[in-house]
Amino acid sequence: MNKSVAIKIKNLTKIYKLYNKPIDRLRESLNPFKKKYHNDFYALNNISFEIKKGEVIGVIGKNGSGKSTLLKLITNVLTPSSGKVIVKGKISAILELGSGFNPEMSGIENIYLNCTINGMSKKDIDKKKNDIIEFSELEEFINQPIKTYSSGMQARLAFAVSINIEPDILIIDEALSVGDAAFQRKCFAKIEDIQKRGTTILFVSHSEGSIVNLCSRAIWISNGKQIIDGIPKLVAGLYMKHINEKKIDKTKIEKEYKNLINTKEQNKTKEKKISIKNYKLKTENFIEEFYDPTLKAKSTIYYEEKGAKITDVKITTLNGKKVNVLIQGKEYIYSYKVIPTKKLTKVQYGFLIKRKDGVSLGGGAYPSRDSYLDTLSKKIIINIKIICNLNNGEYFLNCGVLAELDDKIDYVHRIFDAYIIKVISAKNNITESINFIKEINLKEIN
Repeated sequence: MNKSVAIKIKNLTKIYKLYNKPIDRLRESLNPFKKKYHNDFYALNNISFEIKKGEVIGVIGKNGSGKSTLLKLITNVLTPSSGKVIVKGKISAILELGSGFNPEMSGIENIYLNCTINGMSKKDIDKKKNDIIEFSELEEFINQPIKTYSSGMQARLAFAVSINIEPDILIIDEALSVGDAAFQRKCFAKIEDIQKRGTTILFVSHSEGSIVNLCSRAIWISNGKQIIDGIPKLVAGLYMKHINEKKIDKTKIEKEYKNLINTKEQNKTKEKKISIKNYKLKTENFIEEFYDPTLKAKSTIYYEEKGAKITDVKITTLNGKKVNVLIQGKEYIYSYKVIPTKKLTKVQYGFLIKRKDGVSLGGGAYPSRDSYLDTLSKKIIINIKIICNLNNGEYFLNCGVLAELDDKIDYVHRIFDAYIIKVISAKNNITESINFIKEINLKEIN
């Protein structure tokens, strides 16, 4: 194996035998003609990829897709049915909540137990013990049995132990999702810190923002099959687009991904940089906001049209001038046109603003999150007046229309990363805020 590779997965398959009745297992084992009484269930089916040292890889997929099975095979908790797993370096893993803990032992006893299992000497554990307890924030409970801990407390201790082992490879399942928001942020900050020190990280999450923010690559797994491996923002976007489909068409997804990559490369080729002199003139003197033709979203994903089509997404000044470089603190109109292709009922319009790392800052819905408009049968323009209370930087805007489809509320059209803006200011203010919606209104058009 190449010295730069930390984990190599080759044609990895895990099959479980499913029996209709417990007695069928015995019947199969005793049948002289080797009659089959089971059905094969492929938890993983021919998965292959490599992870280089120092990479942070995100694995995304629905519950039951095979993500946790993959991690258990990498950590030797399970044995593959076929294929190979090659790991180079010391692994520390947070898999299922509470795994590796003895519920009858105290927190401090479990620290010594887990660290010893991971090859640490008592002397080394003594040095790390206080760091583990401090990070877990469980000082007053550390001498209590694990069985008295809540799920969040167990998650804290498991993470604190795993990161203080100082592994070459850190594997994290979705155990952190049970922790409170403040502790989750603390964990992610720690992940970013050990990432900078060169630790290889394999991270499983349902959170699109976490995958985009933390990872250099993302792998989408569905029904045990590897759908796509690539740029986190694009992989996460396609996953969110197709998440509700019963059967994922791998060929179709690969084609969509390839088209997005090609579009991104074409945009790079066409881009012409604005001169530094002109840019400084606009940013320092604040003559006015403006439209930068080279500032285009390269990760735009159009969802399936199921009764409506969104077009003409833009931000304008209050007097109607299209812009994408905005001045901090000023008011603008975010608008998009909706063209219904059939009469829709229980209609709702929404939008979302995100940082470029994928983290959502906030959004809104019209008429409100729990209310709907009776019908939509004519073209309309939705205008959202916003106050640009954002830090300097780039942001992405989503937009969508929901309506009643087959007795449930679902998107009739949606655009992911529909528009990109850059916020500039003469002062180094820190004012990022989600309180930017001032007014929303609809206007029917011919």
